Parts: sequence; C-alpha cells; structure tokens
Amino acid sequence: MRRARAFSPAGISGLFSAHVEPPDPYRKGARGAGLALASGVSVTVEVEESERAELECYLNGRRAELGLARRVFERIARRFGLSAPYRVVVRQEVGVPMGGLGSSGASALATALALGRALGLSASYIELAREAHVAEIEEGTGLGTVSGLVVGGAVAVVRPGAPGYDSVVRLVADPDVRVVVGFFAPISKRDALSRVDLARVNELGMRALADLLREPTLERFLESSKRFAARAGFMTERVRRAVEAAEEAGAMGASQAMIGETAFAVAAEDRAERVAEAMRRLGARVLVTEISWSPARVVP
Repeated sequence: MRRARAFSPAGISGLFSAHVEPPDPYRKGARGAGLALASGVSVTVEVEESERAELECYLNGRRAELGLARRVFERIARRFGLSAPYRVVVRQEVGVPMGGLGSSGASALATALALGRALGLSASYIELAREAHVAEIEEGTGLGTVSGLVVGGAVAVVRPGAPGYDSVVRLVADPDVRVVVGFFAPISKRDALSRVDLARVNELGMRALADLLREPTLERFLESSKRFAARAGFMTERVRRAVEAAEEAGAMGASQAMIGETAFAVAAEDRAERVAEAMRRLGARVLVTEISWSPARVVP
C-alpha cells in the first residue's frame, strides 16, 4: 500500500463575484479576495491496486461519506487515465470550524495533491489543483477557494478560473499579524444565495475588488470586505456585533467570512487576545491563527 500526505491552509473569503457562465469548467470560478490561514486541513491517502474500485473516507477519525473527496478521485482517475481499479483510503483532519473558512476547498486541494503523490502520477501541482477546483464547483461547495490556496498569503483573484487559467495577486501585509475568527454557525451556501439578488451581489463584489486593487493592502481588504458583506445582505446580527466588538477591542479591521455566520478580524499580535475575548463574550467559538504565506503542499 502506498501512502502520501498533504496539507492545505484553510481560507477566508472576504468578498467575491461569481462567474459560472463559461461552458469550459476550468474557466468557471470567482473573482474576489481573501486570506490563507496557518490552520487548515491535513489529508492522508492510502492506495493499492484491488480487484474492484473502493473508496473509504474518514473525517477527523470517523468513517464518513465525503462526496467531494470521491469527486476529486473520479476526476483525477479520468484525467490521468487510471485503468486498474484501486482501493483508496482518504483520511481528512480538519483543524478549523466548518462554515465560512474554506475547509471544502482546502480538503479538495489536499486530497488531490496526496492522491497524485500516492498514485505516482506524472502530474504537475497545477494540474492536480485544477481538478480540485473543478470538483469543488461540481460538488457545489465553492467557486474560487482553491485559487488562493495554491498561492498563500493575502490574495486577490483578479481573473476567475482553475489554477493556471486564473490570475492571482498577493496583497501587502505584515507577516506578524494575527487572524481572529469568531465562529457562530454554518450557513448553507445555497440558502444564503437564494435570499439575495446574485446579480447585485456580483456587481458589489466587482466594485469591492476594484476598490481593493486601487490600494492592494490588508487594511483596504478589510474595509472593502466589511462594506461588501453589509451591502450584499449576508451580515447577520451576531456577526455585525462581533465585527463592532473586534474593532472596539483594537483590531485593524473586521468583517464576515463568505459564506458563514463567522466573523473575522486582523489584529497586531499584542492585541489579538483582546479581540478574541471580545468575540468570546458574544458566544463565538474563537480561533486565533496566522496568515499562511505558504501554499498547500505535500508533507512528510
């Protein structure tokens, strides 16, 4: 049995504009901006040839049916012409709350990288990442998370699509800042999007991105994200209160993670715990982490 392991940062999206019209699946995606987080998803893949195809999945140590992992494997099998049946075991360890922190995209990307290594494929990093991107869109769990996670840091996706088709730029940011995440509850993406005017959301997202690109800094990202979340209609009352509390506690800025009932703030290291405590007082489950300046990768 061959084994490989990969890690992907989780990711916060602060603003977005969906682009799903192109018939080519590799050109579908989203423009937007966000942060890759030092906390994320580890995936271990074990493969061996078998008499029949089998896929066994575990999530945080428990057996689970992971539709996205299955779709990633099926896409890779078709793309790289795997003919022999395999028994595949996928073990995902998710180190962030599930809801607005890009865990689906991180899981898809780490699974693709680990599969490529375990199967011994003659596939580049970008080729594997493309299949993760398309698998996530097909599964309905995201649109553009993977684009940021193959770059790392604070990023803006200025052209949508799978890695290699997209265009991503990094923002200027102090590497020592902390990201404080206040998680209240997951939100169904489908339900959230059904309650808003998506055409208007996309227009607001494009405006917010244009505003950010005029001054591509972390501070402007936070301002643009907060304005987008409020105007697009996604910000819940609990998130609004958490954003205000974080800013009052000394954060550089704060907004809502897309799409979840999750607030996030960026703060100097010496103010991060004060910001975290302000969110805890509102009932949030809090995670304090760093921006990951390293992208998703295969690990020992």
